[in-house]
Amino acid sequence: MVSSVAGVVVGDMGEHGTYAYAASKAAVIHLMKNLAVELGPKHITVNVVAPGMVPSQMSAPLMNRHGGIQSVSKQVPDQKLGSPEDVAGVMVFLSSRASKHINGATIVLDGGSYLVRGCA
Repeated sequence: MVSSVAGVVVGDMGEHGTYAYAASKAAVIHLMKNLAVELGPKHITVNVVAPGMVPSQMSAPLMNRHGGIQSVSKQVPDQKLGSPEDVAGVMVFLSSRASKHINGATIVLDGGSYLVRGCA
């Protein structure tokens, strides 16, 4: 399942209406937890990948309002934003046998920026 870091931390970038987005992403995480418990006995694992800011058409207006990619990147400990390939890599791992004992996990994929902002 895919959620967003917005479902894990209280956002500080959005304006009006971001509470609905954050609530929907938190709901995905809660659904995953319930499915992990429900499907675990059937040896089905359920996890969530929660990406942070990834440059895309959807995130471009928000990033532009906050100074662009370079400015937003400064909020990340490694000073860079994730890429679609970063998200895909985690999804491939979670789809592989290497993750067979990972169940009910939320993998935050934001370069550690939620650590700087603080968890909810």
